[in-house]
Amino acid sequence: MNRVETPNCMLRLVARAEAEPCSRERCTFWEPGGAVVEAGCLINRLGVDVRRVDLATYLLEVRERLEQARSLSEAVAAHREFSRRVGLEL
Repeated sequence: MNRVETPNCMLRLVARAEAEPCSRERCTFWEPGGAVVEAGCLINRLGVDVRRVDLATYLLEVRERLEQARSLSEAVAAHREFSRRVGLEL
């Protein structure tokens, strides 16, 4: 049986020097894809250079905050804050 290698999450690798396999569909930054675009990481798709420790740390914290959101309103507020910081209004 062939085994597909899952790359490590670059955010965790840069921010905390920890290897964590990409959680793909379970990650807040994962886009499922569809008829036009393949599934993939939103951070990679945007071309964000996460080699800066401060940016990787911030994005990892946003991801963790979104994943811990207990309600839709908390998730929306976290998404809004992320969008405001990167200069996008989604």
